[in-house]
Amino acid sequence: MRFISLTLIVIFLTQLFSFAQISLTFPMEKAVFQRNQNNTANIYIAGNYTSSISTVEARFTNATNSQVVIDWTVFSSNINGGIFHGSVANVPGGWYNIEVRGKMNGNIVGTTNINKVGVGEVFIIAGQSNAQGREGDQGEVGATDERVVSHNEVSWFDAGLGQCDIKFPNYPTFSQITSASGTRSYLSKTGQNPWCYGKLGDNLVNKLGVPVAFFNSGAISTSSVNWKESSDGSPTNNHYSNVQYCNAVGVPYSGLKRVLNYYASIFGVRAILWHQGETDNYMTNTGSNYISNINYVINKSRTHLGQNIPWVISRATVFDKNANGGSGNSSSTIINAQNSVINSSNKIFSGPYTDDILGSNRSDEVHFYGSGLIELANRWDASLSLDFFNNATPIPAQPLPNISISCASLNQQRLTAPGGYVSYKWVKVDSGNQDFEDTAEATTQIIDRSSGSYRCYLTDNLGNITFTQTVTVQNVAAQCSCVGIISCSGITYLSDNQPCSSTNGWGPIEFNKSNGENGTGDGTTIKLKGVSYAKGIGVHANSEIRYNLNNSFGRFIAELGIDDEVSTAVGGATVIFKVYKDNVISYTSGIINKNTSTVKININVVGVNELRLVVDDSGDNSFADHADWAGARLHCVDSQAPTAPTGLVESLISQNCATLTWNASTDNMEVEKYNIYKDGALIGFVNAPITTYRVTGLNQLNYYQFRVKAVDYSGNESSQSNLVEVVTLQNLVITNSNKQINIGQSSSLYAFGCFGGTVTWSTNSTQNPILVSPTDTTTYSVTCTIGDCTSAATSETVNVIPNCKNSYNLLQGIDDFVTSTTNLTYNASQTIRATNIISSEAKVNYNAGQSITLLPGFQSIPGTVFKASIVGCNNP
Repeated sequence: MRFISLTLIVIFLTQLFSFAQISLTFPMEKAVFQRNQNNTANIYIAGNYTSSISTVEARFTNATNSQVVIDWTVFSSNINGGIFHGSVANVPGGWYNIEVRGKMNGNIVGTTNINKVGVGEVFIIAGQSNAQGREGDQGEVGATDERVVSHNEVSWFDAGLGQCDIKFPNYPTFSQITSASGTRSYLSKTGQNPWCYGKLGDNLVNKLGVPVAFFNSGAISTSSVNWKESSDGSPTNNHYSNVQYCNAVGVPYSGLKRVLNYYASIFGVRAILWHQGETDNYMTNTGSNYISNINYVINKSRTHLGQNIPWVISRATVFDKNANGGSGNSSSTIINAQNSVINSSNKIFSGPYTDDILGSNRSDEVHFYGSGLIELANRWDASLSLDFFNNATPIPAQPLPNISISCASLNQQRLTAPGGYVSYKWVKVDSGNQDFEDTAEATTQIIDRSSGSYRCYLTDNLGNITFTQTVTVQNVAAQCSCVGIISCSGITYLSDNQPCSSTNGWGPIEFNKSNGENGTGDGTTIKLKGVSYAKGIGVHANSEIRYNLNNSFGRFIAELGIDDEVSTAVGGATVIFKVYKDNVISYTSGIINKNTSTVKININVVGVNELRLVVDDSGDNSFADHADWAGARLHCVDSQAPTAPTGLVESLISQNCATLTWNASTDNMEVEKYNIYKDGALIGFVNAPITTYRVTGLNQLNYYQFRVKAVDYSGNESSQSNLVEVVTLQNLVITNSNKQINIGQSSSLYAFGCFGGTVTWSTNSTQNPILVSPTDTTTYSVTCTIGDCTSAATSETVNVIPNCKNSYNLLQGIDDFVTSTTNLTYNASQTIRATNIISSEAKVNYNAGQSITLLPGFQSIPGTVFKASIVGCNNP
């Protein structure tokens, strides 16, 4: 803040502007990027900014223990057009929360963060069904560690087309691989079940200390022949049905190619985990043919990726576990062929041998199940040894392509994707088209747009796909030119438009920020009396801002005050706001200081050409005079009332409160507030865009009628909403399973009537019912909280029978025992006299030292258990 008197005049003519906070568009949460052999990776970070910033910094903290691993470091200083892009080099293997902050002239002007991003291991799965995983309950387990993740979707078979899905995966989102309560993760692209990979991931995370991601391209019932033929784009037949495999040319290899070209390109990869061979055993393939086919597929994958991706080959051939007396029909021919393919010098490594995982470890003749999947995971883990990681050179993620932004005209921005790619596909994210397979917005390297959010998918000459960050085109006129506001088409925020001129008492004026210090963009979020404003203009006395309205508007609306950033200033911070219409003063605030309540203005500007906004010092010098035109905006001329609120409903009805919720009204300009009517009388209002109101102070078990009306800034009130009738709840009723108990016994108390709320007992328990075991007669109370309203308390007493009184006189109608849960003993040192009734299978014992007298009227109904004994007891 400024604590000396200084005036700086800043004239804005044709200068790019941007507004508000920063946000991240890459990476996505829980993404894992392949680490290199030095246990590091470069992590690209990109996002949008709408406040003036000169540099962007990132900090990486361990998501498990919050320790700082990489402290604040600048990753982007080439910032333009509302976006930033850069990378942090050499991020060690780990699981991180990433904090990002934008700075202007060394001052923080915006912050954001993303939780859980990993540097670790990425694997691609390929083979047949014991790689792909079978659909449904296979006795599998999910990962217990959140660092074991995948893209939870499956695009394996399109039932509508009757063929395998030959599309690329959707825009990736990551989640933990889980299997619980009948819900199972998919492993994109083809994995229909967590299979063994949740457990394998847990093992690897425990061993390596880094997160692990899996992507699946396995395909059921496939042979090496199918993989080889489809890798050439040729038809290939299913060996079991002798028809075109999956009714789609290029399958199964096309799935692997798409996973490689997509996921490996974006996130990197350590290796392909290959589990296959059962079908080759079934078709009695020769060893030489198997070797030739698999080597061919390996070479094809490396050609298509453009990298020498490592492979890990399992030894698997059994398709009938019951053969040979239960020892399975393992094929030495295929096993020897698989061993021959393994060649560590060619980055083809040995995977697990699985033909001896038999018996109950398989659900049918071929597929692993339950404990068999655990064993499969453990064997894969053993194969993926530290020696493997030392020798299997991983493939790094491609750099995130950077979009450049420039002004194509006064009303359009130009988005340019980087060169060097063979194809471009833009999608309009804010219209729901965010995936590669969605409808294209354009297929050129460059597009000119005036609004919207866009992402570009780029394909290289090998077919590898990557994508840019999402870019939002907004405030184009403010960023590309300083012109008058030509016409009114709705709500127009002044901060979205460049003024014709401005002067300021300390640094430049700030759009959508407080004044801050002397630099550009060094303010913070506009805040008046604790309320933040996304839009507005921050200034310092003495200031003046001029806008040309071109006689196009009806009202000027703003909230005025001293910004909270100088709330602790000693002295100063006193200003006067003034509004001039065509050089004629229209409004003067009087003196406003840091303790003055926020002032709301709503000024008629019909026919006004120039609007001039002035903030003057109040006469005590301009010390700390940080003032805000918060939410400053223009409305068109408006004589149209808002639409009536619709869908008014009640909820959270309690004994003394109810919540009203409705659908927002629309207006040709802007709804200001909603008036609330109870039984025809106005009882309150809420400011738009809030569409809920909590009615308090109601009486229990009472009937009320409510309606709502919308009001716009021109005072036009809508017709009334639909009627809502509310009957409040009655106060709680407590049922008591045992109104009388012996010491050591319990009673269950249940509070009835707290529908949708939370009961709170005098014991502080929120359970319902509660089980109590008092040692003395105790009264318990309970309240019901629904939303933020708590009912009056209801009470219930549990009577505890003293252990040894001198005598008892048990009366009919008062001391009757009529429930099957009754199990009581009365101990008297002298006498018991009884006229009460015992029924409903109650169990009652009377023990007295001298006499027990059952007087006329006493009844023990058949089916009850009643015992009377002359037995002494000791008075306490």
